[in-house]
Amino acid sequence: MDRERLGQLSSWMGFVGIITIIMGALSALSGVFAFVVGAIPGIIVIILGVKLRGAKKSADSLISEGVSDTYWSNFNMLVGNLNTYFKIQGILIIISLVFMVLGVIFAFLFGFAFMQDMPVRDMPF
Repeated sequence: MDRERLGQLSSWMGFVGIITIIMGALSALSGVFAFVVGAIPGIIVIILGVKLRGAKKSADSLISEGVSDTYWSNFNMLVGNLNTYFKIQGILIIISLVFMVLGVIFAFLFGFAFMQDMPVRDMPF
């Protein structure tokens, strides 16, 4: 593995992880005030940020130690944290797509129901 690219990856994982944790905390706090259940998405986002920070820690260990006895352990932790991060993100994307499709279906059904209640007017032509 190229140390320079791993270092860049580590920097971005650290930055995105911190921002994700902050945004998750703000989301969880605002969700608690609306409804307690509203904090769940914020907690999931915090978990995503923690997984990125764990991957950053593993990447930093790979950079500093190089090839040693713990190399494969750190590498497996890096890939494991990224795997969990992308798996949760993928599940959230699938859930969002399902809600979007349901929203479009309900919008059409509501629109058709609303159109049936409207009186029919004669056309001026």
